[in-house]
Amino acid sequence: MAAELLRRGAAAACELSPGRRRRRWAGREEEEEEEEDPAVLTLTHFSRPPFLCFGSLRPGASCTRLLAVDNPNPEEADVAVDRFPAPSTGFSLERRRFLVQSGERIFISITWMPLEEGKVRELVTFIVNGIIKHQAVLLGVAEQIRSFLKRKKYISLRTAAVMIQRKYRATAHAKQQHQEYLHLRKAAVTIQSACRGFVVRKKMQQMHRAATVIQASAFRMHKIKIAYQRMRIAAVVIQNYYRFYVKGKVQRKIYLTIQKSVLVIQASYRGMKARQELKIMHASATIIQSLYRGHKQHNHYKQLCWAVKVVQQRFRANRARDAEVKNYTRIKKAALCLQSAFRAKKARQLATIIQAAQRIQSVLKMYLDRRRFLKKKTAAVTIQSAFRCHRMKTRYKAIQDSTVAIQRWYRACRMACLQKAEYSAQRQAIIIIQSAYRGTVIRKMAKQKRAARKIQSFLHMAVHRRKFVRLRAAAVTLQTYYLMNKTKLQYMTYRKAVFVLQQHYRSYLAMKHQRGAYLRTRKSIIIIQSRIRGFIERRKIQEIKQSTIKIQALFRGFKARQLAGKMRAARTIQAWFRRYRARKEYTAVLKATCVIQSYFKSKWQRTWFLKMKTSTITIQRRWRETLTARTILLQFLATKEQQAACLIQAAYRGFKERHKFHQQKAAALVIQKHIRARQEGRLECIKYIKTRKAAIKLQAFFRGWLVRKKILDQKQKERLLCFSAAAYHHLSAIKIQRAFRIHLVLKHARMQISSVLCIQRWFRAKLQQKKSLQDHLKIIKIQQMVRVWLKQRNEAATTIQRAVRKFLFYKHRRKLKNGIIKFQALWRGYSWRKKNDTAKTKALRHSLEMANKESKEENKLCNRTAVAIDYLLKYKHISYILAALKHLEVVTRLSPLCCENMAQSGAIFTIFILIRNCNRSIPCMEVIKYSVQVLLNVSKYERTTQAVYEVENSIDTLLDLLQMYREKAGDKTSEKGGSIFTKTCCLLAILLKDSKRASDIRSTSRAASRIHSLYKLTARKHKMDAERTLSKHKMHTSMSGSFFVPVTPVRTKVVSRIKPDWVLRKDNMQEIVDPLQAIRMVMDTLGSAYH
Repeated sequence: MAAELLRRGAAAACELSPGRRRRRWAGREEEEEEEEDPAVLTLTHFSRPPFLCFGSLRPGASCTRLLAVDNPNPEEADVAVDRFPAPSTGFSLERRRFLVQSGERIFISITWMPLEEGKVRELVTFIVNGIIKHQAVLLGVAEQIRSFLKRKKYISLRTAAVMIQRKYRATAHAKQQHQEYLHLRKAAVTIQSACRGFVVRKKMQQMHRAATVIQASAFRMHKIKIAYQRMRIAAVVIQNYYRFYVKGKVQRKIYLTIQKSVLVIQASYRGMKARQELKIMHASATIIQSLYRGHKQHNHYKQLCWAVKVVQQRFRANRARDAEVKNYTRIKKAALCLQSAFRAKKARQLATIIQAAQRIQSVLKMYLDRRRFLKKKTAAVTIQSAFRCHRMKTRYKAIQDSTVAIQRWYRACRMACLQKAEYSAQRQAIIIIQSAYRGTVIRKMAKQKRAARKIQSFLHMAVHRRKFVRLRAAAVTLQTYYLMNKTKLQYMTYRKAVFVLQQHYRSYLAMKHQRGAYLRTRKSIIIIQSRIRGFIERRKIQEIKQSTIKIQALFRGFKARQLAGKMRAARTIQAWFRRYRARKEYTAVLKATCVIQSYFKSKWQRTWFLKMKTSTITIQRRWRETLTARTILLQFLATKEQQAACLIQAAYRGFKERHKFHQQKAAALVIQKHIRARQEGRLECIKYIKTRKAAIKLQAFFRGWLVRKKILDQKQKERLLCFSAAAYHHLSAIKIQRAFRIHLVLKHARMQISSVLCIQRWFRAKLQQKKSLQDHLKIIKIQQMVRVWLKQRNEAATTIQRAVRKFLFYKHRRKLKNGIIKFQALWRGYSWRKKNDTAKTKALRHSLEMANKESKEENKLCNRTAVAIDYLLKYKHISYILAALKHLEVVTRLSPLCCENMAQSGAIFTIFILIRNCNRSIPCMEVIKYSVQVLLNVSKYERTTQAVYEVENSIDTLLDLLQMYREKAGDKTSEKGGSIFTKTCCLLAILLKDSKRASDIRSTSRAASRIHSLYKLTARKHKMDAERTLSKHKMHTSMSGSFFVPVTPVRTKVVSRIKPDWVLRKDNMQEIVDPLQAIRMVMDTLGSAYH
C-alpha cells in the first residue's frame, strides 16, 4: 500500500512539473532550444495558435524571434496583420503584409525590447484573404538579473520543499498503513488459532465416537458405506449436470441479450448515418437543381430579350416605311397642286387682278392674326415650361433631400451595427481564446462560413444586377439617340423638300413658306429639347431608383436575416420541447420496464428458491436417513481426510480459474468493442474524406461551369452588338436607296409633267383655272384640318405625359413613404428591444441557444414519422403498435407535411385493418383510441381528407365503431368507449363535410338508417339522463327552495370550424365531448332530419 502511494505521488509530481515550468517561463536553455525550433502558424481552419516565447529579459535589452507562416492550401494567401500590440509594450514587426504561395513557408521576425518590468502576454491577429482570422500569442518576462537569480533560487527551494513534504507525507502514510496491517495480522492469527483449536477438538470427539461405533458394528458399516457411495456418486453426477445446465442457460440468456442490444445499436447507428448521408445528398441536389433552373431561366430571359428587340426593330421599320410612303404621297399631291397653280399663274394675274388684291389683303390679315396668335402661344408655352421646370426642380430637391437624409441615417445605423458586430465578434473571440473551448470555435467558424457564403451570394447578385442595370441604361440611351437622329433626319428631309418647292412657288407666298419653315424648325427644336429633357429626367429617375433599390435590398436582407434568426429560435424551442417530451416518455417506458423486470426476476428467483428448497428438503431427508451410517463411517472417513481436502482444493482452484476466465473474457469483449469502434471510426473518417473530395470536385465543376457561362454570355453580347451595328448600317443603306429612288421618280415625273404642260396649256386653260381654285380651297381646308389634328395630338400627348408623370411621382412618393415607414418601424423595434433587453430575456435566449446545440436529429417530426410508420407496418406486437400510434398522433397533430407523408405511405389502410381486428379489451381500446385520433388529425387537413375516405369500407368501419362504443359514460371502460364514440363522430362529420361524399352516403340507405338508429338510441339515453337529473334537481329544489331550468339545445353547424391544431384562429373549435352533440353534428353534416 505504501509503495502504491509513493508511486502515485511521484506520478503526480511528474504530471505537475511541465505545467509549472510552462507557467514560470522556462530558463535560458529552453529558450535556446525554442530559438532553434521556431513557432509555426498554419493557415488552415481550426489550427492551434502558436506561442512565441521571448523568455526573461532585463529592461532595455532586445530579443528577436522568428515566426514561420506555412500555407498548405492549394491557393496563394494574402496575409495582413490586423491587430498588433501597442508600441508601449516594446514589440515591433518586420512587415505588416506579405503574400504566401501554395505549399510555401516564410519567416517573419518579431522583436521585443521591454521598457519596464513585469510579465507580458499579447496577441497578434492575422487576416488571410480578408476573411479568415488567425492568432499568435507573444509571451515574455521583463526583470532584472538580480531578481531573476532570486526567482530561480526561490523556485528551486520551493521545488525541494515540495518534494520533501511529499516524501514525508508518503512515509507517514506508509507507517500508518504498516501499523494497521500488523494489527489486522495479529487479530487474524488469533482468530485462526482459536478456530483451528475448535476444529481439532471437534474432530477428536467425532473420531472417538466413530471408533466406538465401528467397534460396535463393522459389517453394518460396510454395507451402509457401499450404498452411500453409490448414492453419493449419483448425486454428484446429477448435481454436475444440473449446474452445467443452469450455467449454460444463464450464459445463453446473457449472450442473447447482448446480441439483441448490439443489433439494436448497430441498426440505429446505420440508420442515423444513412439519414445523414441522405440529408446531405438532398441538400446538394437541391442546390444543383436551383442553380440549373436559374441557368435555364436566365437563358430563356435572354432569348425573350433578343426576340423582343427584333420585333421592336421590325415594327419600327414598318412604321417608318408607312410614314415615308404617306409623306411621299402628300408631297406628290402638293407638288401637283403647286405645279398646276404655277402653270395658271399668268392667266390668273391678267384675269383676276381684283381677286388677287383681295386675296393679298386676306393673306396679309391672316398673317398678322397668325403672328399675334403665335406670339401669344409662344409666351404661354414659355411660361408653362418655366413653371413646370420650377415645379419639377422643387420636387426633385425635396426628394433628393429626403433621400439624402434617409441614406445618412441608414449609413449611420449600418456603421453602428457594424461597429457593434465587430466589438461583439472581438469579445467573443477573446472569450473563446481564454476558455479554449474547441466546440465553440468550430460552431463559430461554421457560422462565419455560412455568413461568408451568404455575403458572396449577395455580392454575386449585386454584381449581376449592376451589370443588368448598366446594360439597360445603355440600351435606353441608344434608343433615345436613335430616335433623336431619326427625327433630325426626318426634319432635314422635310426642310430640303420645302426648299425645292419654294424655288417654283410664287413670290408673294415666300414669306408664308419661310414662316412655315420657321415654325417647323421651332417645332422640331421643341421636340428635341423635350426629348433631351425627358432623357435627363429619366436618368435622374434611374439614379433615384437605383439608390432606392439598394436601400430596399439591404432592408430585405436585414429582414431575411431577422426572420432566419426567429426561425432558428423556433426550431430550437421545438427541438427542446420534443426532446423533453421524448425523454419523459422514455423515462416512463424505462421505469415500467424496470418494474416489469424486477417482478419477473423476483418471480424467477422465487421459483428457483422453491425448487432449491424442495431439493434441499429431499437431500436433508436422505441425509438424516444416512446420518446414523455416517457416525459409523467417521473413522473410515478420517482415513480419507486428505483425499477430501484435495477435492475441496481442486473445487476452489476450479472456481478461481473460472472466475479468472470470466474476467479475461469480459476484458476481451471490451477490447474487441473498442477495436471495432475504432475501425468503424476509421471507416467513417474515410467516408467523410471521400464525401468532402466529391463535394470539392462538384464545387470545382460548378465554378468552371459558371466561368464558362460568363464567357459565353460575353461572347453572345459581342455577337449581339455586331448584329445591331450591322442592322443599323443596313437600315441606313435602305434609307439612302429609298431617297435615291424618290429622286429618280421625281426627275422622271418632271420630264413627264413638262410634256403634259404643253398639252394642258392649249386645251384646258379654263378648266384648269376652275380646278386650281377648287384645289386651292381644298388645300386650305386640309391644312386647317391638319393643324387642328396636330393641335389635338399635341394636347393629348401633353395630357398623357402629365398624367404619366403624375402617376410616376405618386408611385415613387408612395414607395418612398412605405420605405420610410418600414425603416421607422425597424428602428422602433430595435430601440425597444435594446431598451427592454433584461437579464430574464438574456437567460431565456441563452437557454434557447443551449437547447439548439443539444438538439438531436432523431427527435425531429419527420424522423419520428418515418420510424413510427416503419414500426406500424413491420411489427405485430401490441406494445410496438401502441408506441407507434402515440408518435403518429403527435406528429399528425403538429405537422401538415407529416400528414401528407403518412397518406402517401399507406399507413391509413393498416390503421383501418388494425381497428377491425381489435376487440373491447382495455389494450385494444387504447389502440382504437389512438388510431381514431390519428385518423381525425389526418382528416382535418384538407389535402389528406380524401386519402382517409378512399380506404375500402372506411365508413362501414366507423359505423361499426359507433355501434360498438355507444354506451353511456360511467366506469373506466365506458369512459374510454365514450371518447372513442365522440372522436369517431367528429371524424365521420369531417369526412361527410363534402357535399359529394355526403350524397354518396345518403344514397346508401343502410348507412343512413344506421346513423339514424344510433341517433335515436343516443337521444333516448340522453333524454333518460336528463329526466333523471331533472327529478334529482326537483327533489333538491323542493328541499332547498331553488329552481333549475334545463338548457335548450341549439342546432348549429360546427364542422366547418374544426381545423388542425397548427391553424391558430380564434374561432377554431376543439373536438366535441358530448355524445348527443357529436351524433347531432353527424346528422347535420349528412343533412338528415332528427325525427
